[in-house]
Order: sequence, then C-alpha cells, then structure tokens
Amino acid sequence: MSSTDYRPDIDCLRAFAVMSVIAFHYDISPFRSGYVGVDVFFVISGFLITRIIRDEARAGTFSLAAFYRRRARRILPAAFAMLCATLLGASVILLPQDTVSAAQQALAVLTFSSNILFWTQQGYFDAAAITKPLLHTWSLGVEEQYYLVFPALALAIFAMRRWQMLVSLVAICAISFALCVVQTRLQPAAAFYLLPARAWQLALGALLAVEAIPVLGSQRLRIGAAALGWIALGAAVNVFSPRTPYPGVAALLPCLGTCLVIWAQPAPSRTVLILTRPLVAVGLWSYSLYLWHWPVVSLASAIWGPPSSATDKLALLGACTTLALASYYLIEQPARRAEWPVTARALAATGTTALAASLVLIAWDGFPARLSPLEQIVADFIRYDHKLLYEEGSCFLNPGQELQALHADCLAKGTRPNVLVWGDSHAAHLTFGLKRALPQVTLLRATMAQCVPYDEPGQSAGCVAFNRQLPRVVRDVGPDIVILSGNWTRTALTPAGRASLRATIAAITAAGSKVVVVGPSPQFDRPVPHLLVAARRFGVSTSGHMLSLFGEVDGQLRALIADLPQTDYVSLLALLCPGGDCVLQTSAGEPLAWDEGHFTAPGSALAANGIVAASPILAATLARRSE
Repeated sequence: MSSTDYRPDIDCLRAFAVMSVIAFHYDISPFRSGYVGVDVFFVISGFLITRIIRDEARAGTFSLAAFYRRRARRILPAAFAMLCATLLGASVILLPQDTVSAAQQALAVLTFSSNILFWTQQGYFDAAAITKPLLHTWSLGVEEQYYLVFPALALAIFAMRRWQMLVSLVAICAISFALCVVQTRLQPAAAFYLLPARAWQLALGALLAVEAIPVLGSQRLRIGAAALGWIALGAAVNVFSPRTPYPGVAALLPCLGTCLVIWAQPAPSRTVLILTRPLVAVGLWSYSLYLWHWPVVSLASAIWGPPSSATDKLALLGACTTLALASYYLIEQPARRAEWPVTARALAATGTTALAASLVLIAWDGFPARLSPLEQIVADFIRYDHKLLYEEGSCFLNPGQELQALHADCLAKGTRPNVLVWGDSHAAHLTFGLKRALPQVTLLRATMAQCVPYDEPGQSAGCVAFNRQLPRVVRDVGPDIVILSGNWTRTALTPAGRASLRATIAAITAAGSKVVVVGPSPQFDRPVPHLLVAARRFGVSTSGHMLSLFGEVDGQLRALIADLPQTDYVSLLALLCPGGDCVLQTSAGEPLAWDEGHFTAPGSALAANGIVAASPILAATLARRSE
C-alpha cells in the first residue's frame, strides 16, 4: 500500500468523528458520548502518519524537513486563521478576564502546548468548558507533540527486524494503555489531556499501518469486520455517561471499532461509493469543521447561553459549517497547493498576528474600559476568591482529604444550640450566611467538595468514607440540628439514592438530632456575572437560564422526605426564584453567585436568612433557647 492510496472509508471515519464531537458539544441527540470522536481521530492519525513514514523510508525518500512542511501545510494555516478570528471575537464579546484567558489559550496553541495548559487548569471550581473558546485545541496539542516525537522514533523502529519492530510498537501501546487505565482512576485530567496516556491510541493505528495483523483475504470477512467496527462506533457514542471514567478501558470501544474499519478495508461497490459521498465530503472538511465548531458555540453562549432549542442548534450548525467551508476552500486547500515560500510567508503573517494580539490582550487585561463601571464591578466577580468564605482546606475539604483533616474548631461543640452543616460545596457556600443569620448558635461545619450527603454512584473512596464517618460524629457531638445540603441531582432520586438519603436522615434522628434538608440552589447555564453583563451589553433576558433539572429535583426531594419525623425541607428555589424568576443580584448590583450556582457572600446571606425563616425546626430550637 503506497502512501498515496486513497481510502474513502477513512474519510467516512473522519466524518463520523467530527459529527460525533459537534453533536455532543451542541447537545444534539443521540450522541451523548460523542466526545469519543477524538479517539477516532487519534487512531486515524497514527495509521496515516506511520504509513507515510514507513513507505517513504522504504523508498529512501523520507525527509524530516519535508514531513514537517506537509504537517505545517495541513494544520497551521486554518488553525492560525481560526486563532485570529477567535481572539477578535473574544475581545468584543467576552468579559475582560475571559478575554485574557482566551489570549493565554492562543499562546498555548501557538507553542503546541494547549493540552498541557488545559490539564493544569482542571479543578473543582475551574471555569466551565463553554467559557474557553480554544478548549478543543487540546487534541491538536496531543497530535502536534506526537509529530515532534514520532518520526525519529519511527525511523529507529523501522530499522529493526520485523519482529523487533512489532514488539516495540506493541510495548509502546501496552505501556501507554496501562498508564491510561491507572491515570484515569488516579489522575483523570492527565489521562485525558496528555500524550503519554493517549499514545496507545496512536500506536494502534501504527500497528495497522505496518500490517501487524494479516490482511483479510475474503471480501465477505472484510465486510463483516467493517460492519462490526461501525456497530462498535455507533455504540460508543451512546453508551457512556458523564460519570464513565474516561478514557481508561472505556476508550477501547471506539478505538477498536476504528481499527476494525481500517483493517477490514472492503472493496466498496459503486452503490456504496455513491451513498457515502456526503460522508466522504464531510470527512474532507472535518479538520475545518473541528476547528470552528467550538469557538462558534463558546462565543455565542457568552451572549445567549448554551443552545437549547432546535432553532438555536441549527443556527450554530449553519454558522459553523459556513466558516468551515470558507476555511477549507479559501485557506486550507490553497495553502496546500501553493509553493512552500508563499505558504510559509502567510503562516508567518497570521502566526505573528495571533501572537501579537494575544500579548496585547494580556498586557492590557482584556481592555476592561470597554465595560461600564457597573459592568466592571460585576465582571470582577469572575475572579471571586471564595476560599476564605467557604473555609476551604479547614472546614471545607478538597477531594482526597479525610475527615481527620477538618480543623478542630469545625466540630467544636459549644454551650449554645449546636447546628451541624453537612454536605458538599453547596453546603459550604451557606456557612457564611448561616453564621450571621444564627448568631445565637454554635455552627459546626463538615463539608467536602463533590460529596453530597448520601451514597452517590461514582463518589470517590474518600467521599464514601467521609459520609460513613459523619453519623458517628453526629452521635459523639450531639448537635441539636443537622443541616443537609448538596448539589442535588437526579442521582438523589434513584432508588439507591433515595434509600441512602433516607437512611442518612434516620441515622441522624436516631442519634437525637433534628434535620433540615436544604433543597438545590438555583443553577444556571453559565456563570451569573456573565449573564448579568450580557443582559446589559447585548440586551438578552436574564430569565429562562436556570437549569430545569433542579426544579424537578426540588419537587421530588420535598415529596421524598415529607413523611419523615423531625425533618424539615426548605426549598431554596421557592425562596430565590419565586414564580420561576430568580433573584440574581443585590440592590447594590452584586451577583448572588460567582459561577453557575455557588453563592457570593451577599448570596449566602440572602439564602441563609430565608432558610432560617422557612424552617419550623430552626425557629422552634432558637425560640426555646431564647426563653
């Protein structure tokens, strides 16, 4: 097989991959795990790059300089154009802080390290993915690092005897896969973003390129293998949930499905070629489609919020496709056909423009003067320092910490009524307000990030241990009241979740304490400061942005505990969103939340005052104490 052999089935795979990713990011059913399209791209890249290097090395024509020129022609022109356009859009649409972030992302793209940047930014309170217009370039970073490392390694491997070459490639694949599985459990961000844990996917393609598996001789077997591969790919975009550890073992399904399709290589009939022509066309456009789809939805969401209606999604698809076709025909193809000096000069010009724009935006803090004074005040809440407010590291533990890490005063019982707050960050964000709303009590705090106060599927081992030790703490400390709060989702409404929550409440009341369950706090489709500034700058409505999930959960939670003795339920949605219209800021213009739903100090105070007023148990306990 020569490096010039055209494989329409590979363009079909590219089309499947890019459509899966776009459908996932645009929330188009049924691609609920469409992110696996990136894995498909990695296997294809490993196959094609290895095939090119092997064939040219055999012919004695391989040149590193020529290889990198081809890669530069293929990747950089459209990428640099997308960078310039995204930075321009960011400087007009985004908040200054997010504009600076976009510029930093652009610098990472220009230095082939965007995957490393996004890996370093992972954290419990990290900014939402939708606010990062260049987030999708992490996969380009992985491929670019692969291009830097693999050619020299491949030449060394191809110089070996065939069995040594195969053993070397299999060893790379096996070691990387083992690392991927371990890191997915222990360091999931590193497994997702970094090359070492992704190398096995590229190595699978490399093994196919060197024909490590004998080619099937029967056309019938080839068709069967290809069909099985497409079935695996179809399943892969639907079977995983947001809680599936990924990539890990789960990534085998899309990768092996891709391998089967590439390996099978059935001779297509004329009818098949005609039927798949639209897919082949999308495959040819796939790179430009991938480049433009995410900046389009990210920048649009900064104004109107994530797409929710079919009309919104069609409009975004139309914009993405238009930009991608313009990029393909006006930039990508001309750059590949032009003489290298012409393409090199164009690359230098666009790369320098992107670099200069990034540095200027960073140096001038994203041009905050383009906002009004009030808008600047609101925008500054994006940088809100919640750590002291939530008592992070002392009474609010990070994932991986143990109960013993709580500071002694967090559970120090007082002579006044004792009230214990138990839950995750959505409990921690209430403590500031509760201290001020309940000055006559001793407020005890035991909260941990990502740790709702019941057994939730996918909880870390540390969280499970934390929750299982808290009933003992309740028995030992004997608080008058335990306030349970968390980021309640539908997992609380599953049979296992319902049983666990009711068991938690029963254990507390059996120890002699009363319970106040605080329902879900309002959460929105983007950070509240973004929403407030967009409403002022672009005239969009602040209504209709609360996630409907939490209204459903609120009602069912209330019903779940209605018959439990010594237990109150307080609906934060009823307090903060009467009639569905949520309070978003104070009279002074301060946002009640600094991200999609975590309270600022004013928000915490408002919520806590409402909780105290709405809970008969809290009112009765305080009344008895004052007598």
